[in-house]
Amino acid sequence: MKKLNLLLLLGVATTSAMGLSSCGSDLTEIGILQFGTFDALENCKDGFISALEDAGFVDGENVKFTIQNPEGDSSTQDSMAINLATNSDMVFGISTGSSQALKNAVEDQGKDTPVLFSAVTDPVAAGLVTSFTEHGNVVGTSDAGPTDKNIELFTEFEGIDKIGIIYNSAESNSIIQKNEAVEACEELGLTLVDGGISSQTEIDSTIQNFVAQGVQGLFIPTDNTIALAIEGMKDTLEENKILTVCADALVTAEGGSLGYSVDYENLGETTGKMAAKILNGVDISTIPCSKSESFPLSLREDFFTNTGIAIPESIQAILESQEA
Repeated sequence: MKKLNLLLLLGVATTSAMGLSSCGSDLTEIGILQFGTFDALENCKDGFISALEDAGFVDGENVKFTIQNPEGDSSTQDSMAINLATNSDMVFGISTGSSQALKNAVEDQGKDTPVLFSAVTDPVAAGLVTSFTEHGNVVGTSDAGPTDKNIELFTEFEGIDKIGIIYNSAESNSIIQKNEAVEACEELGLTLVDGGISSQTEIDSTIQNFVAQGVQGLFIPTDNTIALAIEGMKDTLEENKILTVCADALVTAEGGSLGYSVDYENLGETTGKMAAKILNGVDISTIPCSKSESFPLSLREDFFTNTGIAIPESIQAILESQEA
């Protein structure tokens, strides 16, 4: 295994990639810890690897990717993080929990291995970095989305004054978005019904509770637990004509109605470009953390066709402007 500081001495990406390829061994080890098998996280991983390949760092030629997935089990995640921190020259965490586990494992071993992260809503609150510009050996991308804009979408439709929010109360990212939704609803005069859950088994009863309370709209933040269950929720949401605003375009496509969303593949690509800079010799402490600045509006036409709810002209105008 070629240590990262030796690779950095090689200079530009093209030169270092050619040099490693020619010797046929001693690949730079990049460990990836992915919280679970969710579309958003998969896209993030693919974007990360793709960006590194575009920069000349190709698996099996000059780098070696080791990907570990605890499928949401925290104890397994911690042990995987320790293993990756022990054997990698660089590590990448996809989700808040995975990133925290890698940072802790690297620190516990007294190393200064570069730790990259993505799919983290608030890296400062998560203790990953002090600020977006003060972060030591940890850097990455935030998936913080425009919760206020998503909540405002409900006001474009007539008759919606009570909305629900469903999320995993154990996911820190979801708690942050829930608090943002509370603030946005207060400003817009909307009633918000809290639907925090602790497991997928509670989702059906929570949705039925929303129906019983006369909820007309539902906000789904970027939440892995709910993302897995959205297809099973779709029929009930349509039957009760509950407009569902989602912060993840993939969730919108699989059962939601519309929403401003994060592009997770793009986030992964941005993080991969950071990794390439580090491999090319750039000091990690000089690379600022970042978050997405583009949140396209996505819409599932089937929801509106099946429910008979009209798409407001204001929403149509936004969609048309995106296509222009």
